[in-house]
Amino acid sequence: MNIGTNIYALRKEKKITQAQLAERLGVSDQAISKWENNQCAPDVSLFPIIADYFGVSIDRLFGYHRNSYTEEVKAIIKAADDSMDTYKEIDIISEGLRKYPNSPDLKIYLAGSLSMVNRMSEDENEKKDAVRKAIRLCTEVVDTCGDPKQVDRALNMLTRIYGENGEYQKAFDAIAKLSGESYFFRIVSTARTFGYSKNDHELIKYVEKNLFDCWLAMDLNLQILTSRLSELGRLDEVIAFCKAHVGLLHVFDDGCSDFYATHKFFATLALAHAYRKKGNRALCLETLRELIKLFAQVKCVEQCDSFRVSARNSMYFSNLDDNCREEYIFGFSMESVLPTFDKFFGDDESYIQFKDSISQ
Repeated sequence: MNIGTNIYALRKEKKITQAQLAERLGVSDQAISKWENNQCAPDVSLFPIIADYFGVSIDRLFGYHRNSYTEEVKAIIKAADDSMDTYKEIDIISEGLRKYPNSPDLKIYLAGSLSMVNRMSEDENEKKDAVRKAIRLCTEVVDTCGDPKQVDRALNMLTRIYGENGEYQKAFDAIAKLSGESYFFRIVSTARTFGYSKNDHELIKYVEKNLFDCWLAMDLNLQILTSRLSELGRLDEVIAFCKAHVGLLHVFDDGCSDFYATHKFFATLALAHAYRKKGNRALCLETLRELIKLFAQVKCVEQCDSFRVSARNSMYFSNLDDNCREEYIFGFSMESVLPTFDKFFGDDESYIQFKDSISQ
């Protein structure tokens, strides 16, 4: 580890004296001298400050070339994975950390392996030691790593470790530090901590709200994606994503078979148009038949007294607030939809019979 030599090179490159660097870092001139002569290393808490001052990564302070460093860390992690044994994982990763003491990937991996020891060991002293080391490793990443994604990974690991050990407030404190980009970690970690703490009321309420939000976000994202793919003429992908979209919208049918019927209708209509553009009459007609069934559901639901999700689908979403409502389009008719398919089917007998059955 040549951190002292690297600090010296960076200082010379920046054209500052030891005294100037010492003043900037809040340490003595003698401390800088000892670092640069490799008599000792800076305290770990100073690594991000030093790296930020010189405008380099923390790994650069240790002299690791980014590509070779990354590949070697990956190889160490793969060897640990391949060992298929928690204690061997710990040995392999610990050895890797002796070579790459600042690797957040290795620290977080080792923390995960140590948390497994806490779950599986029958030795209370071993369990406590494993937890202590795991928390220290994750805390080091949080305190010294300049990569927000790695910090979030470490915080997520901390929430699990704290939750498993009954330190629920510390788990929630770690969740609160997650960045806005880590909505996945935030949702899963919060639910997991409620589960660990056996706070069933908050767990159910929280999961229902986020399950609905995630489901609705997937619904809207798939609408946007299939629309754009259709504009690009990538019809095979349109069909695949439309099928996934329709399947998603039917996930909660056990709670209410016509739940979000309007969204089901338009997702199925998009699939029918994809088959039309693809030139597949058989599958297009089959999809239009399904569309008729969905249209009947839409018209039926329009007569409901309330569009509140908690009332419409109480099996899955009984705890959603009254602001969560289904969306419907009143006054919509199949007569405005089918003409767009007339030219495609022409005088196809099956299609004509299909239209006649609707008018009857």
